[in-house]
Amino acid sequence: MELRFPDGSADIYTLFAGLVVAAEHGLVMDNALEKADSLYVSYNIFRDQGFAEKLNLESLPASCYESAESLLDKRHYFEKDGIFPAGVIDNITARLKAYNDRDLSEKLYNKTEEISKLVRQYLHCS
Repeated sequence: MELRFPDGSADIYTLFAGLVVAAEHGLVMDNALEKADSLYVSYNIFRDQGFAEKLNLESLPASCYESAESLLDKRHYFEKDGIFPAGVIDNITARLKAYNDRDLSEKLYNKTEEISKLVRQYLHCS
């Protein structure tokens, strides 16, 4: 198992509840070992030898908007057993979509000043 923690901006309560739901799902799913084998990476994806293999890996969402869409798609896992009520999922996805950052990476490509403005606005707050 590999666990990589997100940055400090995460809501710690929903983060750990979500990790517990994900861990439980991995333990009870029928094809857990096959899924783990298909996702196992034994090479450095940042080196030339791993580049081709990297293309076969699923990507994580690239924006808050895409994260919201992914959560909506998988909400049944989180709502199972009442761990996350539907209203919590709806609230989280609405807040994520409100950033309106779908395709932001492509829109800002090579626009250094616009990127810098967003960094000052959201990351280096005074």
